[in-house]
Amino acid sequence: MTNLTGKNLCPNCGANENQSDLRYCENCGVKLGSALILHPAPPVPRPNETLIADKFRVESLLWTSPIYNVYAATLNDSPDEHFTIFEQVEELEESQESSSSVQNANKLLGRISGSLEGAAPAFEKFGFFRPVEQIIEGSSIFTVFEQIEGQIVAHLDQRDEKEVRAIGLQLCMLAERFHNHGWSYNGFEPYGVVIDLDGHVRLLSFDRARQIGLPVADAPIYPSRGYTALELFEPEARFDERNDVYAIGALLQSLLAGESLGESASIYPVATVFPNFERLLAQALAEDPKERFQTVRELSDALADLNLPVVLQAGQFTDVGLLRELNEDSILALTLTQYYESVQTQIGLYIVSDGMGGEAAGEVASRVTVRAVAEWVTEKLISASLKSTKEERIAAPTMTGGLRLSVVEGNEMATTEMLRKAVAYANQEVMNYAKRHPDESGLGATCTVAMLVGDVLTIAHVGDSRCYLLSGDNLEQITEDHSVVQKMINTGNLTRIEARVHPYRNVIYRSIGADEMVEVDIIRRKLKIGDTLLLCSDGLNGMLSDDQIRDVLMINPDPNIAAKELVVAANAGGGEDNTSVIVVRIS
Repeated sequence: MTNLTGKNLCPNCGANENQSDLRYCENCGVKLGSALILHPAPPVPRPNETLIADKFRVESLLWTSPIYNVYAATLNDSPDEHFTIFEQVEELEESQESSSSVQNANKLLGRISGSLEGAAPAFEKFGFFRPVEQIIEGSSIFTVFEQIEGQIVAHLDQRDEKEVRAIGLQLCMLAERFHNHGWSYNGFEPYGVVIDLDGHVRLLSFDRARQIGLPVADAPIYPSRGYTALELFEPEARFDERNDVYAIGALLQSLLAGESLGESASIYPVATVFPNFERLLAQALAEDPKERFQTVRELSDALADLNLPVVLQAGQFTDVGLLRELNEDSILALTLTQYYESVQTQIGLYIVSDGMGGEAAGEVASRVTVRAVAEWVTEKLISASLKSTKEERIAAPTMTGGLRLSVVEGNEMATTEMLRKAVAYANQEVMNYAKRHPDESGLGATCTVAMLVGDVLTIAHVGDSRCYLLSGDNLEQITEDHSVVQKMINTGNLTRIEARVHPYRNVIYRSIGADEMVEVDIIRRKLKIGDTLLLCSDGLNGMLSDDQIRDVLMINPDPNIAAKELVVAANAGGGEDNTSVIVVRIS
């Protein structure tokens, strides 16, 4: 593109000082002479209270991108109805430099965009926001949407690898739908993508979508600096789905780094990411399209196969409370990490046991319970991890969606079976102890065990110690107390509020050490990144409501601080019993 001064106007950065005989822009380095066009600047933002078409009243400017303004607005005669309005320049004034070339290109863009109108209904289900109305007023074109609730990617802070991968998988899915219809999208950029309140990726427009194989010169687009594939700047360029592979790679790179890094896959030292993710980006951003992923399906498969290990962060705390002289609770938190061919498997074992019996050595029962469960599980796992020479990995999925773990001599055992047997072993150990010490008969304990293998949770549970799951802002009790009051709640004879002060609230009907055969509840869950697991003795939930527990967990994302704060809060609420907690955050 040549401007009125006879110099090359760069469509990538807008520099207009390049001499006409230059092949590359002196400012940004991209190839000159391509069919790509410089995007028009956005209009001057409109003040609050401005009326658009005498119908919509501007409440505030939400953001400005390189090509458009976005406003929050309401209906002038119905202020309770909220909208999001995009404003772009329809055409430039004749007096501006290079007006004729840009104007002609804008008119061409209008015709190309119009040719997509028949495809719009199909594209809407691909993740687009549905326009309510389009208004042309003066030199501006306004596109009105129902209120867009979410965040533009350009305004997101640096994100971790797991969140970026999830976004990348959604971008690939959207791009693949375009490609399956014969179009390349060409609009994957920070100001073209919104993450809505449900975490779904939404696209803002498809004015740069072009048929795959179409010469760029026949339907030029404006590039997005740092996100448009370099080959589109070539004079004979054609639209290709590998253009979108490049753009998605650049967008993921900017999310990982928290800033645009331009035409390079190197993130360090701006951000430290897993090396396999950086290698993936290097392939997606290869300058030569032949060296990239050839389809977004290939990129999607590579993202899905990335080994981004789940990290378990645990904090624990226990206290005797304000009224008891002896702490009869016992807890254990243990993490085992194995690497095989650079693939990490992390296993967390967490146990809370509340001893019963008072003078009959309840503290001994809880200690024996925790020791026995840990001994049984770790002997199997550590032996497999350290001694096995034929097993590939310590954990593998089962046909039913659970997990099986390698144990000694090349055998395998499901996590559900492993914990059930571990608790049965602990029950036998407590029974044996009672037989050897008849003066301490009647001792017993609760037992709540959680095993996390990556993001797969298995729980074994006996008694009224509890396991909670905080996911988002929702706290769920995922174990059921084996108590008299819980039975009364289940039959509708008691409310949860009444149960907290009922005289039989501490009476349980199932415990470790009560019978030769113990019935064990087994629960299995798939967790999400960001979830928080809480194991606790009844000293916590006896003093704090579920809402209070949730608030402490949400205010304190650090598991160590959260564990301490929960125990302190239980003591502040009365501290009538021993309180023990283990908090585990999945990241």
